[in-house]
Amino acid sequence: MKLNADIIYNQLSKHCKAELYTLKDKEMTLSRAEFYIDGESVFLKNHLYLATPEHLPQRPKIQRGSALVCIGDSFVLNYYRERMNLIIIKEKRDYFRVYQLLQEIFDMYDLWENTLYKDLINGYDIKTLIEHSAGIFNRNVFVLDSSFRVIASSGNTGDNLNVNESGSLNYEAITKYLSGNDLMFDQHKAIRMDLFDTKMLCVNLFNKEERYEGCLCINSDETGFIDGEDKLAEFLAGIIEMAIAKNPQIINDSQATVKKSLQLLLDEMPLSYSQRVILSSINEKNHYVCVHVRYGKGHNRLPLSYICDIFEETFSESYAFTKDGNIVGFINTDSIRKKPTDDYRIYLNRNLNEFVSQMGLCVGISNEFNDLYNIRIHYMQALSAVENGLMLDHNGSFFYFSSYALTQMVVNSLGGLPAEAYFPAGLKELFEHDRNSGVSYLETLKVFLEENMSYTATARKLYIHRSTLIDRISRIEKELNIDLKDSDQRLQLEILLKAVDLEEVLRQQ
Repeated sequence: MKLNADIIYNQLSKHCKAELYTLKDKEMTLSRAEFYIDGESVFLKNHLYLATPEHLPQRPKIQRGSALVCIGDSFVLNYYRERMNLIIIKEKRDYFRVYQLLQEIFDMYDLWENTLYKDLINGYDIKTLIEHSAGIFNRNVFVLDSSFRVIASSGNTGDNLNVNESGSLNYEAITKYLSGNDLMFDQHKAIRMDLFDTKMLCVNLFNKEERYEGCLCINSDETGFIDGEDKLAEFLAGIIEMAIAKNPQIINDSQATVKKSLQLLLDEMPLSYSQRVILSSINEKNHYVCVHVRYGKGHNRLPLSYICDIFEETFSESYAFTKDGNIVGFINTDSIRKKPTDDYRIYLNRNLNEFVSQMGLCVGISNEFNDLYNIRIHYMQALSAVENGLMLDHNGSFFYFSSYALTQMVVNSLGGLPAEAYFPAGLKELFEHDRNSGVSYLETLKVFLEENMSYTATARKLYIHRSTLIDRISRIEKELNIDLKDSDQRLQLEILLKAVDLEEVLRQQ
């Protein structure tokens, strides 16, 4: 990892008495220290040299951006003070021990850099990045998202910040945050400010579209910040921005918390206090549908994690995760409408059709809802939609629960028993009659019920005389010992007839 003279001086001065003379070259461009070799007349840019005064030339060529650590002072160094970054060790020190100290300084920052890049590769969250940086700053480091919510911290932010129960800055704190420091949301450099009665170092965070996503903040102690910490903070902010570019949802820790909360609710497990707070803060602000996604028949199966990623890229502000070898997703329907008055299904169908056809998937879709605490109900809707849809429509790929709600009601009403268990007396005889006769009483009954017991409409549909229909209905009521004018008896009969049809479909499969 490249460093600057300020950082090297701050670490070196912990071990020996030293003075820094800098040309304000703040960028971290210096490579590991190297021994100055007698006779060299040029100090190269971005190189860090170690020497003693007696070995230095009086008038060398010094490129801007070079740096020197010199053990001992001398009038010769007056030339160097004006032309390069110079650290003078003001006490007698072993030459090789100082070199070792410089290597240890670079080792420490190299380890930090490597750890952060490994965190990026492994897809760890911002909290992990912050925790692995706490030892570098030895101060409380925390991250605010664009909603001024503390999403990660290396310590207790409550000691310095006015944070409410949801983890967000309260109104007074936000006002002070915005007005007390003239914070510019398009500024990329580190900003030092007095905030919440303490000195703070802040670096704005941006996504790859240069949209403001939050802020990295570092608390100071009573001594304030030292030169060099600004660049270290900017480096850490750059790592966090890489994490945001890799996974845009990572900046919003509540996104991950919401997803985990949804999984727990589906499994009927309790939520932690923080999960309840974050879920409550976004609840009923948007409308969603739950979708149950499974593989289609005869299609090469893509990894579920890959499908989840594509799902969340296809539908903005959505959540997707695996469950029981399938995928459960929650689509923000407000985000896909062109206007609030639009039917979300128009746009959902368009996006789902492309997503499903490309992936070779089948999808069940719940009714629209806005209470996330009721997702278990809507998950069951999506699950039943895809199961009933695949049962009744082999060629379909996405199925709305509203189209199969009656089917599910019929299935549930049977309580696991066959439809025959609920037959009223005489219904079996009607089935037997229809198998051995050219006249179907069951068809007559179904059409009569479908036509709302209108004799005229039913007779017309069956192409029979009205008096013939009256005789048939009268016989059916007598055989079944029911009165079709009784709404309860009529409802029971309609459910049974639907159940018989479903069982016939299953038998044919």
